[in-house]
Amino acid sequence: MPSLWNTENDASDISDFLKSVGFETTLLLNPSLKELITVISEFKAKVKDNTASLIYFAGHGLQLEGHNFLIPKDAELKISQEIPYFCVHASDCLVKDNNPNSIHILILDACRNNPFQNGLRGVSGGLAKMEAPVGTLIAFSTSPNSVSIERNNDRNGVYTSHLLEHIRTANLSLERIFKNTRTDVIKSTEGRQVPWEESSLHGEDFYFIKKQKALEFIVKKDLVFAYKALTEETFDFSNVETTDKISIPYSKAIKLLKEQYEKHKDTPHPSYAFIFILNLQKVIYATYVFTHLVMGIDFKKLNATVLEHSKELTEEELSLYHKVLLSMEHFASIFAHNDKFGNLKTIERGYQDRVWKGFKMKGNILETQNDFLEDMKYIQSQEKHLNEFFTSELLIDIMDKFFEIKTSHNIGIAKSGAGH
Repeated sequence: MPSLWNTENDASDISDFLKSVGFETTLLLNPSLKELITVISEFKAKVKDNTASLIYFAGHGLQLEGHNFLIPKDAELKISQEIPYFCVHASDCLVKDNNPNSIHILILDACRNNPFQNGLRGVSGGLAKMEAPVGTLIAFSTSPNSVSIERNNDRNGVYTSHLLEHIRTANLSLERIFKNTRTDVIKSTEGRQVPWEESSLHGEDFYFIKKQKALEFIVKKDLVFAYKALTEETFDFSNVETTDKISIPYSKAIKLLKEQYEKHKDTPHPSYAFIFILNLQKVIYATYVFTHLVMGIDFKKLNATVLEHSKELTEEELSLYHKVLLSMEHFASIFAHNDKFGNLKTIERGYQDRVWKGFKMKGNILETQNDFLEDMKYIQSQEKHLNEFFTSELLIDIMDKFFEIKTSHNIGIAKSGAGH
């Protein structure tokens, strides 16, 4: 098998990069057929839900009757019929699953000249197109049925050298990495080599390196206190029927309160009404705290900052910035103008210097049973304003997306085949 100059460097450098960004990696240099089959099988067994997986192959490859094969170091082919038995079918490297949160990448820098000088009937130059399963991107170092250009004096092959440059660049999406690589390879080879991808990726963009931008830091720094008030600071929330208490943040309480209202708004039981009214006051108090935190945010200044950095953002990112700022300002206003539940017969709020400090029940529950039921009727009459609180679920969803930190399981294989 003729050697290739830089495939070991290519595989090693890709492996080192994957390790540096948190991938669990396996590096094979000049593997045998048995080694390739074993490692690919182990690789697939490790793939879990919410996984980013990657296989990189640099070395000899060929196509036979429209099928692509990767050639191990111990392949000694005499006739083309032996290819499926002594080589690895490239499609065996594909991971097929239906998990919407997984992403699978196969990179083939194997579009080389036919390594068998004696010639094999039916063998074509370069690699053939492949169909990418859902959630998969297949990258080829050059276009279908074409061969890559080799430069023996460079550390890396033409394709992989440019791929490494862009894959190491922060805040480039996966698609942008390959697009930039294609642009540079075309320029470097004066159009003689055109990298190619087949993709069925969907959902959000994938990044190998995602660094917080200056704008993101500025905005999150100002908003994080209000966000934590809704999603981390907890209070006791009671089960209407059992009176059992759980300590939860506003983001979860608002959903439970909505369910309680739908189920018990017509309740004839004063005790149920009492528990619901206490829960309602706790939720409103949490929104009151949120409103006061938001009042200290200069939304005009933040919006101006976003506009200044708009050229750095994708349309999706820019839209999310506008949504989170507008939503926080809008819902703070709603909270401020829709609290119609401060003068209930059964609840007394406590104020200090016009600042709401808490609340307590008026009188004895046994003496005010009818008042609780009347308060429930009043709450129903203000259902429009109550629903404004319930719609804060939309705000929480937007803020969750803005502040989210995704975690995933990443695994990869970097292989060089039939090299030195």
